[in-house]
Amino acid sequence: MPNARFILYHKHPTSARVLFLRLNGTVCQFDGLPPGTKVAESSLEGVVATGLDEAIAYNEQKLGLASGSLKIETEFWAKVDSPEDAINVYLAEFTATDPPHEQMAELEGKFIALAEGRRLDPTELELLRLVYSFLMDG
Repeated sequence: MPNARFILYHKHPTSARVLFLRLNGTVCQFDGLPPGTKVAESSLEGVVATGLDEAIAYNEQKLGLASGSLKIETEFWAKVDSPEDAINVYLAEFTATDPPHEQMAELEGKFIALAEGRRLDPTELELLRLVYSFLMDG
């Protein structure tokens, strides 16, 4: 999907601890956000986009995950304005009971808590705050 990024998260079913996948220095997979971006809008009304199933399959393949390892969160969507174009940001959840720490470490990825994201780009940090609020309220 052109101009789309995915925030990939894991929410533990018992403790409700939320972790975000940081890969290549970003939580907006796979290309991060260009400099000068700002969150323009977000919605909890539901995602209306075509190609999300194919994009999730692509994400799974790129990460070396089995089919069904990620599930799109259909109630969250955000738009980020960049100097070049608008970027749609979607949310996808790891479906396993525990996050695949070792598998993501092989890709030099790491699952981080919200507090560990303070060194991220300010726009990414704002997106994580929106996502965290959505997940805890929902």
